[in-house]
Amino acid sequence: MTSRRSKVKLNAWRHFAFLSIALFTSSSTAFAPFNHHHRAIISATSSVGLVGTTDGADRAAEDGNKELSYSAILRVIDEAHYRESIESCPYLPAEIVPQEEIYQRDTSSKQSLYQSPLTPVLSAETVNALRSAAQTFFNADGGDTLGQKVANLETVLSSLSSDQKHAESKLKTELGEALLQRIYPLVRSAWSNDDAFTFKNNADGKFDGVDNYGIDNESLRSLQKPQLCVASATIFAGGGHSGAKVAMTTLERDAGLFVVHIDLGNDQQVTQGPGDMSSPYDNGVKGAIYLESLVEESGKVTDSIVGPLNPGQIVVHKSEERTAAIIAPSNLRDLDDETQTLDSLLRRQLLKTAESTRHYALRLVLTTRHSPKEGNRNASADVALTFPEAPPAERSYRLRSFARIRDDKVRYLTLAGLIDTVDHETHLWLGFDYLSRIDNPDYTVDTKQRLSDVNKAVFHLERAAALSPNDPRVYFQLATALGAKMECEKTLSLEGGVVIEPSESETLDQLAHLAAVLERSALFESAAVKLGINGIQDLTSCLNALAETRCKMGDFQNALNVIDQWAECGSIRSSLATEDMCISTTKETPLYEWISSEETGQKVAVKTVGETPLLNDDDIRLIVSAADRRFAQANGKQLSRYTMQYVGNSEVHLDDLCANDPVLKERMDHILQNKVYPLIRAAFSDEDGAETPAGPLCVYDSIFVRYNGDEAKQAGLTGASQPLHQDGGIYSVNIALNSHKDDKENGFTGGGTFFEGLADDDNISCIQRPVSPGHALLHHTTARHAGAPTTGGIRDILVIFLTARHPQDRSKAVNTYRIERPMRLQTIAKQLPREKLIPCLELARENDPTNSEMSYWLGVHLLQGDSSDESDDRWKEICRGVENLESATKLSPTDARAHYHLGMAIATRHKYAMRTRRAHLLPPAAEAASSLIDAFESAVRLEKRCERAGCRNGINIAAAYLSLGDFMTRLKNYSKALEYLCQVEKAIKDVGDFEENWATSMLDEVSAITDFCRAELQKKEGTSLVI
Repeated sequence: MTSRRSKVKLNAWRHFAFLSIALFTSSSTAFAPFNHHHRAIISATSSVGLVGTTDGADRAAEDGNKELSYSAILRVIDEAHYRESIESCPYLPAEIVPQEEIYQRDTSSKQSLYQSPLTPVLSAETVNALRSAAQTFFNADGGDTLGQKVANLETVLSSLSSDQKHAESKLKTELGEALLQRIYPLVRSAWSNDDAFTFKNNADGKFDGVDNYGIDNESLRSLQKPQLCVASATIFAGGGHSGAKVAMTTLERDAGLFVVHIDLGNDQQVTQGPGDMSSPYDNGVKGAIYLESLVEESGKVTDSIVGPLNPGQIVVHKSEERTAAIIAPSNLRDLDDETQTLDSLLRRQLLKTAESTRHYALRLVLTTRHSPKEGNRNASADVALTFPEAPPAERSYRLRSFARIRDDKVRYLTLAGLIDTVDHETHLWLGFDYLSRIDNPDYTVDTKQRLSDVNKAVFHLERAAALSPNDPRVYFQLATALGAKMECEKTLSLEGGVVIEPSESETLDQLAHLAAVLERSALFESAAVKLGINGIQDLTSCLNALAETRCKMGDFQNALNVIDQWAECGSIRSSLATEDMCISTTKETPLYEWISSEETGQKVAVKTVGETPLLNDDDIRLIVSAADRRFAQANGKQLSRYTMQYVGNSEVHLDDLCANDPVLKERMDHILQNKVYPLIRAAFSDEDGAETPAGPLCVYDSIFVRYNGDEAKQAGLTGASQPLHQDGGIYSVNIALNSHKDDKENGFTGGGTFFEGLADDDNISCIQRPVSPGHALLHHTTARHAGAPTTGGIRDILVIFLTARHPQDRSKAVNTYRIERPMRLQTIAKQLPREKLIPCLELARENDPTNSEMSYWLGVHLLQGDSSDESDDRWKEICRGVENLESATKLSPTDARAHYHLGMAIATRHKYAMRTRRAHLLPPAAEAASSLIDAFESAVRLEKRCERAGCRNGINIAAAYLSLGDFMTRLKNYSKALEYLCQVEKAIKDVGDFEENWATSMLDEVSAITDFCRAELQKKEGTSLVI
């Protein structure tokens, strides 16, 4: 008889295990470890708790942080494992092991990675019946049939209609026969020397069927034999809609000891007859299994796929293997996958196949169990049972899950590692947790302790890499630990008062090791991305870190190669349609006009005009409705990947809106193919001297943006806006989704796109809006722009960022990511020491000399050197800084920042030359004065125009006037100096910074210079009177 306490304890463990996994997998940390749990789906709605053992010796733990002994935890794990093995799938039989097979353990044979017999284990009739039941079940879930689906087999079968109930018993019977006759014998023979088949019992200790530990054969035969059984049975489905994922299951390891994957075919398949699983019903779509351990360093990713599989065919592997069930074309082996690019023909075919039909699979998780031993009876007459030990892998798995909700995670993870020494997952989690400690602001320990934690992280992660050499998560976390170790050692040397810098060669060796580790992470993660199994998020994090490491080494050429891979990730991020280059301009392509500055002659942006907008009214309603639903579901939660968020702004990615809306996805694909892509080709080929990418255009990202002006004003802001910035990708398309008040009574006020390129033109507004809803503004992503404040109402826009993929003719691919290279280099440069930062920015400028940002930032950083250094090299740096800032103002004549810093650079050059006796190297005084005056006055004029538009750069106008006054004073033009100095106080007052320390200090300096100038003028006047 099972006691009520035992049932309570099992339920508590289930709640606790599932909640612990859910808590951890919500982390956004790149390559963070988590569990892929295919056990029966159990609701985790009650509070987390763990009840003590059945003998009543332990009290219940009221929360997840109560201290528990190892033995108490293990007793609960053992009982939970046993009861779950009995209760989860009681309708499926456990293995019946003949007594004589107890002696058949073969310790000499090498374990297989997987087994996949060609002969199906289920008949065509059973496969069809299971698939039909799954179709009915998944189609009945409120109409939401997109995405990956999973359900308990028993739940699926129990939902059969009354006229189908007769099939349920038959299905369970045949599945039971397949287990007993085919699957259990296959597992036992393939993994005969696995720990799963070792004899264990908490009461009698540990016995092994090979050496018997001195037990005679008669006693050995009386011992319990571990029998295989089903711990969970779940049906999966995936694919069958536009934008469908290749993977039906997440790439991760599983619970239990062994996993049996049984292919069930797809929606379009009709078998020809009972038992015939290879006849001509084949529609070109198959199931398969991606096995990470099979990934080869050669890059031939199809070698990592087991399959294609016919319906009824199985793949069996150990649960510790990281796998994903995928949808694959039947000609998978014939597709060329030798290319090193992510966007290959193989990947495109896999994605196309996944979209064509929904595929199904049955997954059985197997474990082993013994029967418990009966003990004394307690006062309530319940039988006190001593439960046998769970297999080491089960104990370790559950301990890791337990550790997720504990403050003392390492304690339980360490126990998991002692119990199962060959499971790399435990070492990965230990390494990750030691790293998490040092990033925790509440973890207040000295640097020595942090270094100790980092060293432990390195140890465990290196051990994990040795045990599982193909896991990209391990290498990424190891690289993170190695980088943290370098930082801790540097900090420790500084804290010791003596800076013990490693030699240049030692630092290079450390960085080279770090780069090698990151390269392995990228290699194995790329395999999953090339097959469409994983998204790009983790791979981009890895490539970003690798490119930065290469730049720190000064290995800029290899850094560029990595950046190109990083940029290519952006080209495959979206599931929206890629350009069909056979489609030229069509009747659906809108008319357009260029918006140009009459002052500079610069073409700034394109606007669509005429009767054909990019989006019609129905399209707009479809998009806005989808966004409204998503915002309501989010309940205020941030939905955007971008960090540039301000009060009053809400964003959601278009891909997320399309994920469960096939109508919207189909419509957006049509708009891209027939309107957006042809418009980009036509408009930007029409630009003077411009050429569009040789490869097909594609969506880098797309976001729905809602500016709520009323909400922003309530928060004390001028309105809902975004600051001046550049975009990612190559082209930006900004589509209006509602009307301005000028055009419609209840429209929004303010708002629009502020273009910096129009800031110095009085003949045209620097704030532009599309001519009406559905129409668009288009521009290069390198054009600096801002979201002008929406001062009232709501402004909705859809922004589409476009990039390009490699052309089929790779000889034309040289400039595919030319525009994106410098933007990524600029981001990396900010993390580099100065001796690497300068050449990094120089490389960025070389890759796109037309992007003023590169010259601007290079000039700024060249000026920020050691002011006490009087060497020729430092003088040359200052002069190069001036030259680069002059170049920036020519490339972007309306950039207030560039003019401001150019003025500062000219002033700095003059002061440095005077101090270091290089005055003879300066340009003539009149020329220098003219340049400085022009730079600062341009900066002030442009910044004031930006301020009027609500899109200020934030340059210090007061400092500009002070520099002008100081420079004029040095040139002894005291009257002009006083004209500028008197503007300083007003500039400070305009920004409301009178109380700031810098303002007080500046006013003191202004006062001193003003007094000096007036005194000099008086002297001059006095001299004049004497004469």
